[in-house]
Amino acid sequence: MPDESVPALVAQRYLGSSLKLRRGENLIIETWNHTLPYASACVVEARRLGAHPLLILEDENAFWRSVDTLGSGSLWGRAGDHEWAANAKAQAYVFFPGPGDRPRLAGLPEATRRALFPSNAEWYRRSARTKLRMLRSMLGYATDAQAARWGVNGPGWRNQLVRATIEPDPKAIAADAKRAAARLAKGREVRITASNGTDLTLRLRRRAPVVDDGIVDAADLRAGQNVAIGPPGTVAVAVDERSAGGIAIANRPSFLSSGRADSGQWELRDGHLTNHWYTEGQEGFEASYEKAPKGRDVLSIFSLGVNPSLAGGTPQVEDQEAGAVSLGIGGNTAFGGTNRCPFLSWIVVGEATVAVDGEPLCDRGKIL
Repeated sequence: MPDESVPALVAQRYLGSSLKLRRGENLIIETWNHTLPYASACVVEARRLGAHPLLILEDENAFWRSVDTLGSGSLWGRAGDHEWAANAKAQAYVFFPGPGDRPRLAGLPEATRRALFPSNAEWYRRSARTKLRMLRSMLGYATDAQAARWGVNGPGWRNQLVRATIEPDPKAIAADAKRAAARLAKGREVRITASNGTDLTLRLRRRAPVVDDGIVDAADLRAGQNVAIGPPGTVAVAVDERSAGGIAIANRPSFLSSGRADSGQWELRDGHLTNHWYTEGQEGFEASYEKAPKGRDVLSIFSLGVNPSLAGGTPQVEDQEAGAVSLGIGGNTAFGGTNRCPFLSWIVVGEATVAVDGEPLCDRGKIL
C-alpha cells in the first residue's frame, strides 16, 4: 500500500489540474481493490473541494466468482438503471480500471471478454452526450500480475506512473501539446529520423490532432473529447493513409494486446507495411496481424509524446514519453481518419527528431 501522502498528491492532480472539480459538483469514483488507496484519496480531496463524491467499488474476488459460477457477463455485467441515473447526475468521473488480474482476463476467449463489459460502449456514448468530465487512471493496469506478464517491476511501474502524474507542470505539458498540435494541423509533410537508422516520411491531410494534455476543459468538451488519461500526454493525428515511406526502428518496447514486442522494425512503402520483424514478440504480433482484415497494414497514426517525467518504455503509456514518436498501423477513425480496420498495433521511437514541412518540431526527444 502506498504512503498516504502519495495518493493524496495524485488525487489533487486528478481532481484539480485535470478535471477542475468545483464546489457543489457531483463526482463518481469507480475503483477495484488494488487502487482503493488512490480512490479513497479522491474521496477526501473531493470533500475538501466542497464537491460530492460517490465511491463505487468492484470487488476482485466477487468479479471472478461471478465469472466462474455465472458464466457470460452479458446479463449480470450490464449497468442498471440506478447506475445510469447516477452517471446522468454527475459532472466528473475518475475511473481506475480493473480487474487486477489482467493476465487472467487476457486468457479468456475474446467473446467472453467482450461479454463481461456489455455496457462499456453505451457508457462512453452517454458520457460524451452529457459532457461528463472523465479521467482514466493508468494505475488500474499497473498490477504485479500484469507487470510479470510485461517483464517489468510492478512497484517501479507504479512509481513511474505516479511521478509522471505529480511531477510535471500541467501548464507546460498543455503548452507543448498545443504547439505541436498547431504544427501538425497546418503541416503537409512529416519526417521522422533517429540515430538508430529510422528515416520515415509521411503526409498530413489537415486533420485535427487529438490532444491529451491531461486537462478536460470547455474546448475539449465542445470537441467531444471528454476523457483524459492520468498521467498525460500525447498529440496524435490520423495521417494520409497512402503516404508513409521509409523505415522505422523501435528503441522502446510496445505493450500490445498480443504481448510485449521489442525492437520492432517496419519497412513501409506508399502507406503500407511491406516488411516487419521483432527481436521479441514477433509470434504474438503475427498471430494478431494475420487474423486482422483489410487495412491492417496501413500506416494510419502518428503520435508525439509530451510528458517530460515519463521514463522510456513505461508500459501502456510508452507513447507519452516526451519526444517519443509512436506509429500505428490499422484503424484510425477515432482520430478522424478513414481506415475502419479494427486492428491496431504500434512501435515507438524514443529520442526522435521530427520535422514538419522541413522545420524542426522535436530534436532528439526535446519538443521545440
